[in-house]
Amino acid sequence: MNPRHRSRILPACLLVALVAFGWYATQSVRPADCEVSFSAFTGSDGQPLPVNGEEVTWDELDERAYQDLVASGRCEPPAARWHRWLG
Repeated sequence: MNPRHRSRILPACLLVALVAFGWYATQSVRPADCEVSFSAFTGSDGQPLPVNGEEVTWDELDERAYQDLVASGRCEPPAARWHRWLG
């Protein structure tokens, strides 16, 4: 491989790694100590029945339950992942 090409590849790889790490570090995450539990009636297909006439998914029900815990003060709101690394 030509040394000129090699000298271009390393900075490009470092830039990609830095961008990927930055993206990962800034993702919003829930606190690890917040346990969310909920229940729902399901249809024959195993999916939750509509709530107030609107179709819902398990992820939406999970998010609603988590937001209820945050609103009641029993869980912290989500924060950037790097905040958790600092403790």
